[in-house]
Amino acid sequence: MPEETPPDDVERVLADKSLLGRSGFSSGSDVYERARPGYSDESVTHLVDSLGIGPGSRVLDVASGTGKLTRSLVATGATCVAAEPSASMRASFAQVVPDVAQVGADAVRLPFASGSFDAVTVAQAFHWFATTEALAEFARVLRPGGGLALIWNERDESDPLVAELARISKWDVHQPYPVGRDFGVVVDRSGCFGPVIRTRFRFTQPLDRTSFVEQVASRSYIVVLPEERRRAILDDVAALAAGAEEPIGLPYLVDLFCARVR
Repeated sequence: MPEETPPDDVERVLADKSLLGRSGFSSGSDVYERARPGYSDESVTHLVDSLGIGPGSRVLDVASGTGKLTRSLVATGATCVAAEPSASMRASFAQVVPDVAQVGADAVRLPFASGSFDAVTVAQAFHWFATTEALAEFARVLRPGGGLALIWNERDESDPLVAELARISKWDVHQPYPVGRDFGVVVDRSGCFGPVIRTRFRFTQPLDRTSFVEQVASRSYIVVLPEERRRAILDDVAALAAGAEEPIGLPYLVDLFCARVR
């Protein structure tokens, strides 16, 4: 069961993006690992080719979560290090990617020497700390000419099932950033990286009905809700899943931004 946020604090947490990011991922990492998708082969191949990641590369995966992207980077032969502030996420990560070193660190305070890495990656997380301060810290730990990649799996709301899922799960109310936001603008404005190249891909995640509900349950804004409100939303999602044939195909748009340090 997710840790409860005191009722008086719920609306404050939902309204404050930084608080939501910290509170929403303080527990429930096992559900996140089971239900959230990894990254398509096509998008990962493009990412590693764009940044030149491979054997001999040193890669820092920031806000690594349960290692959804990290495991794909390890498969290239690169040496990876993970930085993740959530103890719950780090515990799940250690089970899935046990041979990768990880540290408990925020994006704006990375405990590494300048020029330590060939690439920095951020998967499904940059919206929590999309600041010049974080980008300057990424640039600091990169060697000259090193690369940055930001990647998201975004649900494709042009699909009727996804549109209905967004409505009943209140995604349109509590989403931490507008779907399709151009984060390349944020990177460009920092003056630390550029030019930014944005690439989009598509893929579909097959889910059974239980996992379909769990991928909603794993969202940060759902985790912090009081049990009654959380259960009402998840019951509606379960009803939607009950009317769909298994496996339920959940379509995604993969948004990838790559740039080199200036």
